[in-house]
Amino acid sequence: MVRSMTGFGRCKELVGGMIVTVEVKSVNSRYTDITVKCPRLYSAFEERLKQMSLNYLTRGKVEIYLSIELPEGEKVSLAVNRQYLESYLAALGDIKQKYEPSGDITLSMIAARSDIFVVSKPEDDIEAVWQAVSAVAQKAFEAFVEMRIREGARMKDDILSHIDVIEQKRKEVAARAPLAIAESNERMKARIGEMLSGVDYDESRLLTECAVFADKADISEEIARLGSHVSQFRRAMEKDDQVGRKLDFMIQEMNREVNTSGSKSTDEFIISCVIDLKCELEKVREQIQNLE
Repeated sequence: MVRSMTGFGRCKELVGGMIVTVEVKSVNSRYTDITVKCPRLYSAFEERLKQMSLNYLTRGKVEIYLSIELPEGEKVSLAVNRQYLESYLAALGDIKQKYEPSGDITLSMIAARSDIFVVSKPEDDIEAVWQAVSAVAQKAFEAFVEMRIREGARMKDDILSHIDVIEQKRKEVAARAPLAIAESNERMKARIGEMLSGVDYDESRLLTECAVFADKADISEEIARLGSHVSQFRRAMEKDDQVGRKLDFMIQEMNREVNTSGSKSTDEFIISCVIDLKCELEKVREQIQNLE
């Protein structure tokens, strides 16, 4: 099942006397990059949430937000970090004395410094809190995965529509290629015949040279390999594992075959098809950059 790397999930519940909120959102990335933001009192949960997230994703830039609202009536104390406050005021006084800036040191300036204040509350049973958080986080992650699956299904349909166009163009090139070589050989023979008119020449040698040219201009192998890559691409999209990287490599191989075909052919129709193929492959490449 193809999944998008873009997703969002949120769950907010009253658990264990606390209002716990967990939000998970992600965007595409080549690697797994997980950031967790949670209250300072529960910073121990950061690593646990990171490890938990790996059960639901393998790739993407992920941000996890945890909020825990205290129940009404729970005592929370606010103390002053006196050592920090004294150092802060001393530094301001030194600045004022040396540089004479305008303005005074005000209470609002001090209040704006969150490090001056220390918030404390009765000791929690950390494992009990984690049980509440993990239950909510699980629901947030499940919603997050559901969105990734829905977005992945939409992207899959769009990608396969472009793959259908690529296969159709490939068949058109495959049908045209032998005719293009035959026509090119006939033009070459006619041109050489005009140039050697009235001159004795070895016709068998001429035919050999035409055959060598035809072999160099033959794109049947490239077109056949492109068809094989298309079939493999379709099969890969039906698998349940994460295929984003694999599909990216396949698109690179398809581009290689198309570019080689374009460089070897001088037929106007084939060159036009090659341009169309490149456009379709670029559309697919842009889409699969967001697949997990």
